[in-house]
Amino acid sequence: MQSGQSPSTQTVTIYKAPQKGKGQKLMEEGFQSIDFPYNPPYLDGSCYFAGPNDRSIAEEFNQSYNDGILEVSIDRATYDRDFKPLEYRYDENDDCERIEVVVPQSLFPILNQFPRVLKPR
Repeated sequence: MQSGQSPSTQTVTIYKAPQKGKGQKLMEEGFQSIDFPYNPPYLDGSCYFAGPNDRSIAEEFNQSYNDGILEVSIDRATYDRDFKPLEYRYDENDDCERIEVVVPQSLFPILNQFPRVLKPR
């Protein structure tokens, strides 16, 4: 924790590489069920993020999508309560275990409460 920050003000950032043409829409309108239907490529209707404070998975997908990386900053208490249980091991890269966060549509309203920024890369 950074000095001067209490646990309630600490944030966790997760990262999403939106499909081509979806980045600005997600930035402006947030995460909507219609954007993550129960058919390919979102077979389960969920939204997949690179885990806390590690952009590497999103950067890999952005090489194909080229629509930037959407960063969502969530306060630590909410992240630990609602999103941490959704963490899954993605793979290992250079002996570093990487985590993805699989957010179901039912949590989109909570996710949309938090600030997001779309970065070109």
